[in-house]
Amino acid sequence: MIFLELVPKQMPDLISDCQWALSNFTAIDGINIPDILRVPNRSYTAVIELEKNNINSLPHIRICDFSTDDLLALCERLTKKNIKHLLLISGDPPPNPLQPIFKHNMIKIIQRISQSFPSLAIYAGYDPYRQSFKEEMDYAYKKIDAGAKGLFTQPIFNTHMAQLLIEHCLPCAWFIGISPVLTEKSHQYWTSRNNVVFPPHFNLSLDYNIKLAKDIIAICSTNNQHNYIMPITTNIKTYLPPILND
Repeated sequence: MIFLELVPKQMPDLISDCQWALSNFTAIDGINIPDILRVPNRSYTAVIELEKNNINSLPHIRICDFSTDDLLALCERLTKKNIKHLLLISGDPPPNPLQPIFKHNMIKIIQRISQSFPSLAIYAGYDPYRQSFKEEMDYAYKKIDAGAKGLFTQPIFNTHMAQLLIEHCLPCAWFIGISPVLTEKSHQYWTSRNNVVFPPHFNLSLDYNIKLAKDIIAICSTNNQHNYIMPITTNIKTYLPPILND
């Protein structure tokens, strides 16, 4: 299973890009919608519009933006709109200092939502860069035990890490993230903002990033695991065909 992550800036453009991707690549099973406060559409409103167009999609839900009761109400609304799965993330603090922030225990939230909505597949995040491998893996086990069906990783930039994560044999679905890094600015963003350590041989060329994406997808496919592809600002009509067309 492969999800394509697209930012919901303008709904007509989003729907058009989704329809193009899904009609051209049978490997893409659905659309993964991030929740970005600076763009006009929230993930949970965008996926409802996509569902109206028969587009399978998965919203990111920033749990820090909602009380527990409001989270449950949102999940009820989404299930009634035929949304079948969602990704729970803690969420960075909002740029507006006056916006309320709700402090939740992610494990308890996963447990509460998965028990309240058993038909809704709950996914959680996995960040290999924020703490030690053991600590992050222990945290992942707790999320799975609480009811998460799978883990969406931060983008992975080498095949060794992808193989290591999959071989750890968590009883869940892995969605290994793939994202092109084509500029020094992008490279700096990932290293300074997300603590990524790139392999010494990492290359900013499009060809290198396409080969890396294909290699990671092959590893996941061989192990019956999954991916999501996050092009960010890269043109999907340039980036996707050489990755997904054999």
